[in-house]
Amino acid sequence: MAQKLWAYISGLITRPALEFTAPSTATSCPTTAKSVKAHNDWVTEDSAAISYIKMNCTKSVVAGIPTMHTTSKEVWDSLKERFNKASAAIMLQEIQQALSFRLSGGDPIHEISKLSAMFGCLSSREFTIPEFVHASILIMALPHKWDSVTTYLLQSHALDKLNWDLVSEAIISEFSCLQGSQPLTSVNKISAVKCKSNHPPSWKEKSREEQPNVSSLGDQQKKG
Repeated sequence: MAQKLWAYISGLITRPALEFTAPSTATSCPTTAKSVKAHNDWVTEDSAAISYIKMNCTKSVVAGIPTMHTTSKEVWDSLKERFNKASAAIMLQEIQQALSFRLSGGDPIHEISKLSAMFGCLSSREFTIPEFVHASILIMALPHKWDSVTTYLLQSHALDKLNWDLVSEAIISEFSCLQGSQPLTSVNKISAVKCKSNHPPSWKEKSREEQPNVSSLGDQQKKG
């Protein structure tokens, strides 16, 4: 029922216009029976959609719906305007939660999904975050023991070219390798960093000679 009514609530099915007959000798233009029926059927369904909305709201919310809103779309848009906008304090809290999020170092699949849900919530509030910022925040969430993944990603890709799938697949592949198992193919496409059981990822085997412009994290620490 809800799926059927949503077409009215979303405005996909609009109110049909009344059609009129126009005989040359008539002084009035009566409506056609077909258009009247279509109009009345629409009103019946739209009224059912309004009732469905109100059934899922508290009495105080229903009382606050303006009386001039007579269609389900008008009622829905009114409620959306009232409740879909988060306050500045709530928005700031959600942004801080995303920025301070950290991976535990255990199985990252559930934790990555949790961070993704945070971004989804911000997006639903019309707070747009560029793709490479999503990826950057995920990199910053890595535990220190996985600094090699951070180093690899930043050495291999320009910051503005990083994306969520690339970073998440590298993290999941690294965890799988550390566990001595194959990457978990059930999560997206894990292809950014390929590894085999008991065999380190190919990017870990590259020598400094093969990457003349890259210094390892250990070398940087010694120089410091």
